[in-house]
Amino acid sequence: MNWRARHRVGGEALSESICPLCCQPTDPRLLTAHDLLPAIIGRVKRVSTAWRPEHGLCPVCAGIYQSHLSAQRSHISLHTSTDPHTTFPYYHLDEEMLLSQPERLPDYFTFTGAGVTMAFLDSGYYPHPDLTRSTAWTEQTGGWHQIPRRRWRALLEAAGLRLIEYADLTDDGEQIGLDTPSLWDGAGDSWHGQMTTCLAAGNGSLSQGRYRGYAPQARIVAVKIGRVGGRIPEEDILRGLRWLLDEDRWQRYGVRVVNISVGGDFPQEWSANPVCRAAHALAQRGVFVAAAAGNRGVDELLAPAQTPTVMTVGGVEDHNRRWQPHSPSSVEQLSLYHHNTGTVVYRHAPIRKPEILALGRWLPSPVLPPSHVFYEMTAIDHVRRVLRGEVSDLPADVLRKVGDDEKALSPDEIIVDVEHWMPEVWQGLRQRMNAHKWVHRHYQHVDGTSVAVTQVSAVAAQMIEANPNLTGDDVRLLMLENALPLPHLTAPQTGARLLQPASAVAAALRAPGGALAGYPVSGVMLAESELHKLLLHGRVAVQAPVGAYGKGCTIYLGLLAPRAHAVSVIGSFNRWQPDALPLQRTANGWWHTALHLPVGSYLYRFWVSDEEHPRGRWMRDPENPNTAESGYREAHSWLKVT
Repeated sequence: MNWRARHRVGGEALSESICPLCCQPTDPRLLTAHDLLPAIIGRVKRVSTAWRPEHGLCPVCAGIYQSHLSAQRSHISLHTSTDPHTTFPYYHLDEEMLLSQPERLPDYFTFTGAGVTMAFLDSGYYPHPDLTRSTAWTEQTGGWHQIPRRRWRALLEAAGLRLIEYADLTDDGEQIGLDTPSLWDGAGDSWHGQMTTCLAAGNGSLSQGRYRGYAPQARIVAVKIGRVGGRIPEEDILRGLRWLLDEDRWQRYGVRVVNISVGGDFPQEWSANPVCRAAHALAQRGVFVAAAAGNRGVDELLAPAQTPTVMTVGGVEDHNRRWQPHSPSSVEQLSLYHHNTGTVVYRHAPIRKPEILALGRWLPSPVLPPSHVFYEMTAIDHVRRVLRGEVSDLPADVLRKVGDDEKALSPDEIIVDVEHWMPEVWQGLRQRMNAHKWVHRHYQHVDGTSVAVTQVSAVAAQMIEANPNLTGDDVRLLMLENALPLPHLTAPQTGARLLQPASAVAAALRAPGGALAGYPVSGVMLAESELHKLLLHGRVAVQAPVGAYGKGCTIYLGLLAPRAHAVSVIGSFNRWQPDALPLQRTANGWWHTALHLPVGSYLYRFWVSDEEHPRGRWMRDPENPNTAESGYREAHSWLKVT
């Protein structure tokens, strides 16, 4: 069969194409559909000067360059190799950046919290662009720093806010509604609530989607509590919880998840504490309530973290590293954040808290837009890119190619020698970047159990979207059952597990009332009995790539894609050929197959054609938490056949 005949869309043959580097036949859709990482682009350009990103690269070549990059990473952080140091760890000079939540804890990204309402109790809020329905924000003419503060509200409202209600309960008052002045004043106490809401439900629009939360389409009820200056006494946390309970407001707004990133005044038995009793009352009504454990590293919990029916969340430190849950040596590199701990008794049984952990450090969070920090960071970034040679706003006579001063240079060859050109400017710039914990022109790094709890709350919203029949107790149980054990950590934290977003949502889909009840999870090896059962009922057919018969195992693969016209699996086992291994559609929009593969490790994705992408696009397997770097912005899914 010739290459042209093998590649057809809608009955029409696609033009023959080859990878511009290895010259191997490559489906043209693979060359044009995906974003290569900047570090990979730079490496390819150095090897092949005629190559341009628009020419594309086959997945095999992209993987080779990614392997070279990965092999060159330092075992220790390079953040101290500069003077001044950067404030966050990184491991390659081309990767001075912060990894996103999904890069570190992969989620079931096809569920976004859509239709689920989350309530937040915090010191203040601001309707950030990441909390709108729009993901297409672009720099305004002249840059964001040119926008007057009064213009921000008009831009945000035009983009469609996902805040459905705002309540200002500070200083014993009560002002309700999105027109309340404190929602828009951009005061300093607005930052913390903006952080927690964006970490959970931000769509990452100011980072082109990279720094998104796990529930980027969830609706938000923001409850501002506390006193002038941002202090939040325990009685004000109680006011916020009672406001949700009074007149069943939680039900009126459809609140299914409550996130509490604040803590009380002093330790007290939960059953005697009014804040804990109010949080318990919400949980008893089926709401999933999550609270931060606290950041002092002591064996002491403050309300509402000691409430037995509240999910108390601690943190892990992953050092901004890429790690994999399937690798014990990789997992053992994780350490604990200094969260608080404690034990509570409920129904005559002890409960060790926190019950679950999430990322506690190096989380990218948006800077408050109408603040001087936002405008300064925008300016800092422009100067930084000039110094790095990424934009050419400097006169040509200050730009030179390192080691070759005399040669005439094309624009693509011009490099700024940062080490020698005005080092005092670079050092001063770095100091300002560090002062703002800079990781991106619109984001800074944050840490704490206030950060960790938002991830748990957001995954709860994904689970409820996947299976609205779940109660808060159901979500809690499924989340814990599918969390990752951390056996290398010592007492008193032993027993706490690490959140696994993808696995938790996959379990929700298979819980009673879920769309996939009775189906295996994608990416697992099927036992003979499981395979026989599926074959006996005619639910799935076994396929094998060319030459893949013989000793090996059968892997079950599936994708929930109700709007898809066709789905196939592509990967290292068939040189990434779309349409060659089609999946079978079931009545509920689940596409699946059983794939026989020899012993070995494999990279794969799904190739999905739908109305929006009739030529097809690739997607990693949202149910498989095991990923591998690909050279593209999105990782491949990874599986091992034994």
